Amino acid sequence: MFAKIVEELEIYQIALELAKEIDKLVKQIPHHWNIAECGQILRSSSSCSSNIQEGFAQRFYPKQFIKYLYTAMGSSDESKGHMEKLRNNGHVKPEIADEYIKRYKGLSIKTLKFLNRLRKRYNIKTLPKIIHNEVSPTRGNPSSPTRVIS
Repeated sequence: MFAKIVEELEIYQIALELAKEIDKLVKQIPHHWNIAECGQILRSSSSCSSNIQEGFAQRFYPKQFIKYLYTAMGSSDESKGHMEKLRNNGHVKPEIADEYIKRYKGLSIKTLKFLNRLRKRYNIKTLPKIIHNEVSPTRGNPSSPTRVIS
């Protein structure tokens, strides 16, 4: 395996550091609790390291690990999008926001390279099917039957 503990993974270290910095940055924004993007970026930023950690816990099941890495990459891209909105709305200075956007892009690229190495190492061409609950358009809750998306 590439690491014995999750803390040895560079992508985990980067994601954890970004989450910590974003937490500090958001708390400096006046009335941050009233700004939706602040809550969103806190959750998506934290989700990056959480998904890497959860995937690593399943590292002996490479397809599952890779699935979590894709989710972590999605959370990184989501955080980048929230930072762009915070910058565009004037909540974060452009030069600070641009640095975070650059770092989130870097995290996504490193995560993709890492998961591609895993795919190659374990000769994984397809990923497991993901089970989602359909959301009822009338009620807005997952009340309809489960369907499998490939």
